[in-house]
Amino acid sequence: MTKNPKWLLMRKVARFKTGRAIMLFFSKRSNHSYLSLINESNSYFKDVNVDEVVGNLKSEGLCLGINLPENVVQEIVQFAKSTICYGNRKPELGFYYSQKKQAQNQSGKRFTVGSYFNTALCCPAIKKLQNDPKLLAIAAKYLDAQPVHQGNLMWWSFAGETSYREQSQAAQFFHYDIDDYRFVKFFFYLTDVDEQSGPHVCVRGSHKKKSISHTLLRKREIDKDIINYYGVESLVNICGQAGFGFVEDPFCFHKGIPPTHKDRLILQIEFATTDYQMQHDLRENSLLKCIQ
Repeated sequence: MTKNPKWLLMRKVARFKTGRAIMLFFSKRSNHSYLSLINESNSYFKDVNVDEVVGNLKSEGLCLGINLPENVVQEIVQFAKSTICYGNRKPELGFYYSQKKQAQNQSGKRFTVGSYFNTALCCPAIKKLQNDPKLLAIAAKYLDAQPVHQGNLMWWSFAGETSYREQSQAAQFFHYDIDDYRFVKFFFYLTDVDEQSGPHVCVRGSHKKKSISHTLLRKREIDKDIINYYGVESLVNICGQAGFGFVEDPFCFHKGIPPTHKDRLILQIEFATTDYQMQHDLRENSLLKCIQ
């Protein structure tokens, strides 16, 4: 309440559609001058149509097929394998991916995820990607404002059996995010993802329509309740080869399915309308260094 009251207000108001609309109306800033400065020819995503992506986002809350070039995927994966990640997002549980078993044995803990911090500071490919003109244009047109980069997340989801508590902590039950009054996230698979290796699932159209209970009692939701309200046809299981990318309005219900046979590595890049000074890359531990 004292350190970031603006963030607290947003978290209380933004779950309500009317609340979001009111706050966005009073904070509206034109994006036209910003869009005129974007040179989309320098993008990794030359074949992506910005208006088509934004149209799909508005209607469905999701657009697939924003794919990374193979050389970029290889550069980021090499970075991931040569940089320390952190078990269950704990800064004291650092290890190299190839040494996961030893790290688990040493700590006496089982890791469901292995997260990286400060990715843009340590990996030039990710730094360039978060500044990609096509991604910025999509964000600006969808947010109807100059986009604010909220941060990046990159993490492994490790294959194996997991408990209910572990799945909940790893965001593997349906939920929706409240990071701003309007925001958007780009996701890129860095490993091949099939039904056994942790596909992301999005409930199409749920960014615009929620039950009263889903709004007032925001919590992890089981599949049955989501299917009963939205219909099984609204669930989109997203599979794809390494490099496959998509963009999502995180007010949609979504989750990651726990991988059973193969680890999954994914990168997330987030843009919003407001800077709450809580960038995801740095908020866990601002002192973490790039360790190669």
